[in-house]
Amino acid sequence: MPRIIVAATPLFGHVTPVRRIAADLARRGHDVVFATGPEFRDQVEEAGLRFVALSGIAAYGPERQREVHDGRVHLTPGPEQLDFDFTEVFYRPIPEQHATIQRVLAEAPDEPTVLVTDQSFMGQWPVRLGAPGIRPAAYVGIGVVPLSMNSVDTAPFGLGLPPDSSPEGRARNAVQNRMVGSLFANSTEFLARILRDLGATELMPFPMDAIVTLPDRFLQLAISDVEYPRSDAPPGLRFVGMLPPDPAGVPGELPPWWGDVLAAERVVAVTQGTVSNRDSGMLIEPTLRALADLDVLVVATTVRDDVVLSEVPANARVARFVPHDLLLPHTDVLVTNGGYGGSLKALSYGVPLVIAGASEDKIEVAARLAWTGAAINLVTETPTPEEIRTGVETVLGDDEFRARARELRAAAARHDAFDEIARTVKELGG
Repeated sequence: MPRIIVAATPLFGHVTPVRRIAADLARRGHDVVFATGPEFRDQVEEAGLRFVALSGIAAYGPERQREVHDGRVHLTPGPEQLDFDFTEVFYRPIPEQHATIQRVLAEAPDEPTVLVTDQSFMGQWPVRLGAPGIRPAAYVGIGVVPLSMNSVDTAPFGLGLPPDSSPEGRARNAVQNRMVGSLFANSTEFLARILRDLGATELMPFPMDAIVTLPDRFLQLAISDVEYPRSDAPPGLRFVGMLPPDPAGVPGELPPWWGDVLAAERVVAVTQGTVSNRDSGMLIEPTLRALADLDVLVVATTVRDDVVLSEVPANARVARFVPHDLLLPHTDVLVTNGGYGGSLKALSYGVPLVIAGASEDKIEVAARLAWTGAAINLVTETPTPEEIRTGVETVLGDDEFRARARELRAAAARHDAFDEIARTVKELGG
């Protein structure tokens, strides 16, 4: 049974699913080491895993997070912000990530080891591309955001455009892929320089392709139904479905108004997720205003402790957090800014969505889920109350959205992500 090193970019939406995968592999008898930022130590150790801290920029602590936020806040959502994020969040930490992985591998250099990382952790790339160092027996990538790789059948990641595999569409895609390649030239050259400095000798693929093609297997935590079809998808790509509900994520106490949720005929939930949640005026507050006189119960989760809402209508209930696995079975529509994990979680419960997202990967989440027919894409991260109300009323009034969401729920139920991941690790690790 191979030893396993699991590593994750220190972001909540990346650490949480990969930590659950690591805990499942440990339950199956593997020796598992988990490397990520120090602020996640408790999460990792509570799961019974040995914790190894990333250091320096790779730790992505509060001070570094503020630096990144201040550097990107005035950039235009889309390729400009993504180019900044690639450089500052994902590429700059590679030397420290690489050093950490090499140090842990050196503890047992002759023991078969499988490296499992979220797709944004690139500390294994230098060795993968010819740099000196210890190579694990296998390298498995875990997809926790939409697939970013280029394809003849899709527009480039970050534009939020639907796929088109017609001759005209493929011509469009080729032009736009070249264009976006030039838009990301600065971050791509920065990455190439880091890899060369660490000793890489092989030609680096385009970074968004390398995320999927450099691992021996790339396991996307989704069903294929929510991803654009690609005739040129690499053979190592697998869709393993969404992770099942997390019993450890359900607290003992629920809000005192939880009985209102159980009694309501129609519930609309609204959240801004775990990243773009500093300003509740972007989505939560306009949603409360939009639905104040609608015959629904609105449940808003702020995630942050420091959120102060200007007004809470009589039909609204607010909490910092309510576990999705408890709330979604009672939810008729989820209004969200398009976090990948939360949006797919809604579909796994058959809940249709209204999505207002443009930052990070959210523009692509919104476009993909609207393409499935289970969501409405408001095509902005700052919708007006009128736009939100129209979206919610459209979803509530058209049974096709819920029917499509339920079809996707059935497709998700055919997977057991933990089993599929464990089989892959066993197959590759020997």
